[in-house]
Amino acid sequence: MNTQRNTTLHLQVVIDLICPWCFIGKRSLDQALPILAAQGIDVQVEWLPYLLNPDMPSEGMDRKEFRTRRFGWDNALAMDARAVEAGRQRGAEFNYELQTRTPNSVAAHALASLARSEGGAALQTTVVDALFAAYFTNGQDIGDPGILERIAVESGMTAGAVERSVVDQDEVRRIAASVRAAGLTGVPSYLVDGRLLFSGSQDVTGYVSRLSSAARLAA
Repeated sequence: MNTQRNTTLHLQVVIDLICPWCFIGKRSLDQALPILAAQGIDVQVEWLPYLLNPDMPSEGMDRKEFRTRRFGWDNALAMDARAVEAGRQRGAEFNYELQTRTPNSVAAHALASLARSEGGAALQTTVVDALFAAYFTNGQDIGDPGILERIAVESGMTAGAVERSVVDQDEVRRIAASVRAAGLTGVPSYLVDGRLLFSGSQDVTGYVSRLSSAARLAA
């Protein structure tokens, strides 16, 4: 008897949209989901906000200045190189040379939250993917309202999405703070039924293994 058949998992993925390993993890998860679906495991993904830099000014900061203060520039470059290599293996393209600012990610998270409210899980995932690509691949400032509005419209949201999402910003901060207060300090992290399943980006095999195990327990 195959206990994995017709199993639905509600997977909550806690991310920051400026976290390179969250981008890498999403690309691997994208490849794992069809494999899981073929096993009869329907994974419904919800993206939850986390703020790596909760005290970031609303306008963001010059990227080199910020990362030099936080990590030291040479160390920051080494961190970037590791992300670039891991991303190359998993289909996440990084062009750090195009980035000039580290944004405050609250507005981007609010847009992703609004996308789920207005268009469900599929639209939220589309917007999240577009935000990752805008920041890491195209070097765009995803704290800029104009850039966010373009991403929203190109992702299928109706015009004025950024303005509509402003009311969600306090909720983004509340969720991010509650997640941190609960002891979750690393992203990406993955929850099923509100319980932490695992933390850290996986390769495709890792996602399939961990999520199929969760499905067996849920069956």
